[in-house]
Amino acid sequence: MKLRLIALLGVLALLAAACGGTDTTTTTAAAVGDTTTTTEAMPDETTTTVDGTTDTTAMMMDAIKTCLVTDLAGVDDRSFNASAWQGVQDAMAAGYATEDSFFLESADASDWQPNIDQMVSQGCQHIVTVGFALGEVTAINAQAHPDITWTMIDNVLTDETFAPLALPNVRELVYQTDEAAFAAGYLAAGVTSTGVLCTYGGANFPTVSIFMDGFTRGAMHYNDVKGTSVEVKGWDPEAGDGLFTGSFTDMALARSTAESLFQENCDIIIPVGGAINLPAGDAINDLGLDAALVGVDADAYFAMDTQYQSLWLTTVEKAIAPFVTLAVMDQQAETWSPGSFVGNLANDGVGLSEYHDWDSRVSDELKAEVEQLLADIKDGTIEAAFTPVGY
Repeated sequence: MKLRLIALLGVLALLAAACGGTDTTTTTAAAVGDTTTTTEAMPDETTTTVDGTTDTTAMMMDAIKTCLVTDLAGVDDRSFNASAWQGVQDAMAAGYATEDSFFLESADASDWQPNIDQMVSQGCQHIVTVGFALGEVTAINAQAHPDITWTMIDNVLTDETFAPLALPNVRELVYQTDEAAFAAGYLAAGVTSTGVLCTYGGANFPTVSIFMDGFTRGAMHYNDVKGTSVEVKGWDPEAGDGLFTGSFTDMALARSTAESLFQENCDIIIPVGGAINLPAGDAINDLGLDAALVGVDADAYFAMDTQYQSLWLTTVEKAIAPFVTLAVMDQQAETWSPGSFVGNLANDGVGLSEYHDWDSRVSDELKAEVEQLLADIKDGTIEAAFTPVGY
């Protein structure tokens, strides 16, 4: 059930052994000007055996100055910005990224270009841009600065005709999250007491709607299997549209949106758009509702404040942090390659978290069905990828 990154983490461990020593110093870092504990890149131990003779040589691998520009939700969104920055911090701790790597937050779209300009002027060698909305500014700057390596999260760059823009210095990390969201919708349909599920998003971006679409289709699949009539409010798969607040930062609007859905008898909700899920949790707590939240991106049980822990049924997770770390590590090891990297169930790039405090309210039969559903999606027996991602 839990998102399994064993294979990827194994690769990271093996490459870490190939690219750096084992004596590292943990680094804590934040924005420019904050105090950090430094980490130095460690020697690479290369062992060659010829005719039974072992020769070990060591060489220094230069760490990569890695900088991250957030979308409008900020680095503490407890979602994809936070996960992406965690990936940079992990790269720093492992010696892949320099100790002066940093992030810059964006309060408005007009901040993106100045933030990138500052990163270029400060000699950043690898720039991570977070979120679909930064696609255009990433494409423009990646072409203007071909000597800088770029990681674009949650978007595939396109040209003026909307054809894929495959740049030699850009790696795009995208996720087939509808596969895992499909299983989450099936799960929620099996847990609901009212027969009504619901969702809302910050804006109708593909990286937002893919969760809403997969979740809704998963509930519909439950109806097909069980002969039930569970309803999902907030998303129409046929129309490709649904309920959006139009903001990733307006918490009052998110609260009123959630409350309106609860008034329609919804008892399990999946809000998509960073911290705009928390007002739904506040509504549940303040109104004394017997309702649950479904999180997105990073396991919300641990990512969000403890006051919400009892509310999370599960989280549709994306392996953002380890994929970011891998991109920096690849550049340091000179094995980096461009193009779209798709995280899905087959490569453990997406998955479901544990049920945590809701575990006892999920029957053993339903748990087994969800596990089987995940396996069937993973091996292609059941199709659950409806939103195209990657090239």
